[in-house]
Amino acid sequence: MTKKAKKFNRRGKLQRVEDIDDPEAYEKRELVKILMYKCSKTQEEVLEEYNNFYKQHSDGLVTKEEYINSTENCLEAEALFRVFDEDNSGTLSFYEYMQAANLKKMKKPEEKLRWIFTAFDADGGGTIDVEEIREIVVWLFRLAGIDEDEDLLASCLMDIRDTIDEDRDGDISMEEFVKNAMNSKFVASLVKTKERRKH
Repeated sequence: MTKKAKKFNRRGKLQRVEDIDDPEAYEKRELVKILMYKCSKTQEEVLEEYNNFYKQHSDGLVTKEEYINSTENCLEAEALFRVFDEDNSGTLSFYEYMQAANLKKMKKPEEKLRWIFTAFDADGGGTIDVEEIREIVVWLFRLAGIDEDEDLLASCLMDIRDTIDEDRDGDISMEEFVKNAMNSKFVASLVKTKERRKH
């Protein structure tokens, strides 16, 4: 009997795999499904990326140096690596690599906000809660290279929650997030800073 896994951790590993005949094949299938959702790609596109990634990186990991050297914009690549290498291992898994590559292709703030929402909607339920908002704030700090000071983190978290959660129910839908995120001083300042860096 096969039991469904609950969710992936940030490295793209199933947090719980029990009573599964072939855990490796199951994990790959679930990984493909979640990346199809998070990156808006077809199954074939994700599988092609998966196969190409593992041809180049048989251990399933890309180092910081390899990742940065594979891009044109080293500063952007370094920021993305810093964000997605949450465990500071100095490597990215395929799961992390795909999400970083997907984010890099986005140009409009609305696209990025939709991606951020989808990336942090861990259970795919269509809403994010206070803990997931906190994860978003920490992620934005890393992207901007800001030290994770607890007081600043709490202030930014409050700013985002108050600005985005229109109905004050504690759960934020994608529509609320995309519509209101730019009204947050914190989010707007990061997006404007990023836009200025490009010009």
